[in-house]
Amino acid sequence: MRDPIGRVEVSVDSVLRHAFAPLAEPHFLDTSTAAQLVKRGLLTPFTFESRSLVRARKVGFATYPWEWTHGQLLQAASVTLDVAEAALTEGHELKDASALNVLFERDRPEFCDHFSMQPIQRRQWWAYGQFLRHFLFPLAVSRHLGMEPAEVFKASLDGLSLENTRTLLGSKCWTSRIGIALLRRQGHNGRSKLALPSPSDNSPNPLHQRLIDFLRWQLSGLEHVPRISEWASYEQTRNHYPLISLECKRGTVARWLSLTNPRWVVDLGCNQGEFSFVATGIAAAGVIAVDADMAAIGRLRAKLTNETSIYTVCANLDDLPRGRGWMGKEYPGLLERISAQADVAMALALVHHLVIGRSIPLTEVAELMAASTRRYLIVEYLEADDPMVQALLLSRDRIDDTGFTLEDQRRAFGQRFQTIEEIVLEGSSRRLALLEKLTPA
Repeated sequence: MRDPIGRVEVSVDSVLRHAFAPLAEPHFLDTSTAAQLVKRGLLTPFTFESRSLVRARKVGFATYPWEWTHGQLLQAASVTLDVAEAALTEGHELKDASALNVLFERDRPEFCDHFSMQPIQRRQWWAYGQFLRHFLFPLAVSRHLGMEPAEVFKASLDGLSLENTRTLLGSKCWTSRIGIALLRRQGHNGRSKLALPSPSDNSPNPLHQRLIDFLRWQLSGLEHVPRISEWASYEQTRNHYPLISLECKRGTVARWLSLTNPRWVVDLGCNQGEFSFVATGIAAAGVIAVDADMAAIGRLRAKLTNETSIYTVCANLDDLPRGRGWMGKEYPGLLERISAQADVAMALALVHHLVIGRSIPLTEVAELMAASTRRYLIVEYLEADDPMVQALLLSRDRIDDTGFTLEDQRRAFGQRFQTIEEIVLEGSSRRLALLEKLTPA
């Protein structure tokens, strides 16, 4: 990650921040306020190795703004303001307010850029414009137009500009409170600044505090409006699974996970996390829950607690986020992150959606699954006459199931895996298979 005052090195269990010059004494990180932020879970825990080296705890699984829901970006905005406000009490400010300075540890956002704090240097908060671009503007467009913030960050790492926000919102600029943030002047460097009256004294703190209060007021009007989604209510409305089949499926998945004893599990196409929660009671470290449906992920996140070791990712499996930033290496792609950690991948009621719904060849789907796990795969096979297969064929105006027979599925996955066990779900024609990756010759 880019940092003008240092560099970042990521190890197996920690993140090392090397400063090019020793940090001043005292630094904000030396204060009891910083210790309280850590205790409250707002700042990633850290220790000083030296005045030029800070070691921080690494989150279980890193996710980025282009993989977050509206609610997550709102949480990240709030924690950024919490840290900025705490820094003020020590005469410090955040020199940047990037959404990329926040990572999620399970369900909780943490501010992770320990070198972002500096003594207050000017009357106006230098990072105010970046906060608008990374948080306020994407959230406003999401709230008023229904465009998910993740789409903004897929297009630009620097969020949403003032000009694009005005264009997108149109008349809503002037019929909602966001219009006040858009009525501001440009600073000499083109960054956004809010033109507020100067305080009566010469301290910059009151003005900084007023900016933070203003931004909190703005965020309070940008709560997420739940989207209507076909898949967000899948668990409640499905009628193709008899109860006995579901119980058999849950029990078999739990048994196989216990047998394989994974540290990490990835649940591909997790929906609301029904089987992610089964896995979280068994996986030693955590579960990575991936789904393209923001509303379904939102419902999953609503069930999370501090004790639930599930890390959610919003992503299309047929268009996975690649590496971003300098040379595509600053923020590793999703498949690279998953393949480095997942001991078991689960692809439950998923393969037919990729093969028929997204027209991905079966052999390519098997390649994706092999790339998503270090060792094991739990996959669900469907017969060609399964009601959901037939419904997908009909929706795609296809009249045949060529290439999607049970033997076709076994053959495709058999190129990359060997079968340890396969069972027929009680009360159904569907099958579950526990597979192990073949060792390269």
